[in-house]
Order: sequence, then structure tokens, then C-alpha cells
Amino acid sequence: MKPGPQHAILGKRVGTWDAVVILTDQKGTEQRDKGTMTTRQHSAFHIVDDYQGLFMGMPFTGHGISGYCPVRKQYYQFWVDSMVASPMTLHGDYDEKKKELTLTGECVGMSGKLEKCRTVMRQQDDDHFAWAMFGAGPDGKEMPMLRIEYARKK
Repeated sequence: MKPGPQHAILGKRVGTWDAVVILTDQKGTEQRDKGTMTTRQHSAFHIVDDYQGLFMGMPFTGHGISGYCPVRKQYYQFWVDSMVASPMTLHGDYDEKKKELTLTGECVGMSGKLEKCRTVMRQQDDDHFAWAMFGAGPDGKEMPMLRIEYARKK
């Protein structure tokens, strides 16, 4: 197999990023934490994320691997971190017009059980992107869970 244009889209994330994590509770109150993510090219087909920072004021580390599967014709991401024992597994598509990668799958939700979740990564320009995660709220309807804004370290 040879890498395609989908792999080049992922390659734009290679670098070191300052992160601002924004949690919003049901009352609309925001809590912000900071972190750093380093993304490296693992092969022509995959990128690997290494994240360190704070989450809800506590030390947090996370690691992800992302790629594009030409057989499934879908992007994928697998994520593990220091807060939960279950990996987040996601698959989805890239919308070229919106510059958005939308992935759906399952993650540990507010219930403490595996639930459906969705992430949206929007590339604003070569030096900025935003990532948002959505999951089931107390009423079972999808709601925003958290947002992370990334700026490339200079």
C-alpha cells in the first residue's frame, strides 16, 4: 500500500501543540486547563499523539494513534489515557469543505459505562485546530463534553 491524500491530511498535525482544555458544565460554567501535545509521524500511514497536562486540575497523560484505512475507506483513532481503563475507539470521515474530521465510536461516558460518543476535529489553519467531544448527557441526548483548542508551538 502507498499513502494517499488522506494520510497527508493527518500529517498536517505533526508537531508540538499548546492545548487549552475547556470543560463546560450544565450551568455553562467553564473550567480551563492547559497541556501540550506532541504528534509524530509513526509511518507513512499513522500519526501518534502524546499528551501531557492537567484535566480537571489533575495531572493527565494520553496517547493516541490515528490513521486512514483504505480498505474500510475511513479514518480511525484509538486513544488511551490516565483517567479511564477503557480505550476510546472511533471511525469516521473527513469533510473537505468544512475541514472537519468527524469520528464516532464508543468511550466511557458520564455513566461510567461504554457509550456512544463523537469527536469533531476542525483544522482552522496550519497552526491551529480545535477538537470537541460529544456524548450522552443525563437525559440521554448528545451534549458537548469537552473542547480542546490547539496552537502550534513556535
